[in-house]
Amino acid sequence: MNIPPPINPEDEGLSEAAIRTRRQSRRLARLMLAITFPTAAAGWALYYISLSSATRIKEQSPYLAIIAYALLIVSSATLVLGLWYLLLAQVQRIAGIVESEDSLHASERPLCPNCGWPCDPPDRFCRHCGKALNASY
Repeated sequence: MNIPPPINPEDEGLSEAAIRTRRQSRRLARLMLAITFPTAAAGWALYYISLSSATRIKEQSPYLAIIAYALLIVSSATLVLGLWYLLLAQVQRIAGIVESEDSLHASERPLCPNCGWPCDPPDRFCRHCGKALNASY
């Protein structure tokens, strides 16, 4: 038996495809942020060791600074990507909400008598053909 995972309360009312892409984006974001913190801690520790050795004028391997910089670059890139995927998940959620509201309101909106284009209630002229929506001024 394949039991579907529980739906996040923020995902209620969204299509199955939107929920799936949001889950994937959140998973990638968690992975990226999980990589960020250990590499940042190791990179800053090695960078501190490199700087303290340089200030005490001790002999050190140049690879220590290179590895520290590489770890800091990896941590910065994964931090940016993790935050990007979190933002992407939120944008997909908002887009899904807007699409569902538009589809609900599309059936309720009045139609232009000239071209049949849906119009918003405060409009006086059709946005599609430019004709007046009601002639009773």
